[in-house]
This record gives sequence, C-alpha cells and structure tokens, in this order.
Amino acid sequence: MTGRRMRNNKKNRTFIKFGFFLYLGFSLFATVWLRAAVVNLEYELGKIDRLRSDFLNERKTVVAQRASFISTGNVESVAINKLGMSHAERENIYFVTRTAVAGPHRASVK
Repeated sequence: MTGRRMRNNKKNRTFIKFGFFLYLGFSLFATVWLRAAVVNLEYELGKIDRLRSDFLNERKTVVAQRASFISTGNVESVAINKLGMSHAERENIYFVTRTAVAGPHRASVK
C-alpha cells in the first residue's frame, strides 16, 4: 500500500468511529427524550382524567338540582307563593267542546 492510501484509510476509520459515537450519543439522547415525553404525557392524562371525574360529579349535582327545580311540589309552591295563583274552584272551571266547522257541504249523497 502506498502512503496516500494509508492516510485515506485512517481518515475513513476516524470518520466511521466518530460517526458511530455520534450515532450512539444521538440514540441515547433520543431514547431519554422520548421516555421523558411519555412520562409528561402520562401526567397530562392524569390531570385530564381528574378534570373529567370532577365534571362528571358536577354534572350529577346539576341534574339533581334540575330535577328538584322541576318537581311538582316546587312548581306548585312557586305558582302559589311567587305568582299568586290559587287552586281552581269547581265554579271557575269551563269545559270547551269541539263543534263542527261551518263550511261547504256536498250536494250529492252517496
């Protein structure tokens, strides 16, 4: 081998060694970074899950409050106390009946 080939071969080995250690370092950094990202996402998922359970509990209380607001006893007490309504008396009840509408009649009878 000539001197020139020996120098090129040493340069190539040096570049290969440097590239290998660079690749190894980058791989190690990427692995640690990905693991940290996964742990961070797990923390965020935990926070979101806690928020979801809080919202579900709040929803249950709101549904219960709505049910109490529209209960018949509550509606009746609001009608009597705030609106001044009273229970209907028999004399004040009027029944409306449906009558036939006055309109054109057919001339022929079948």
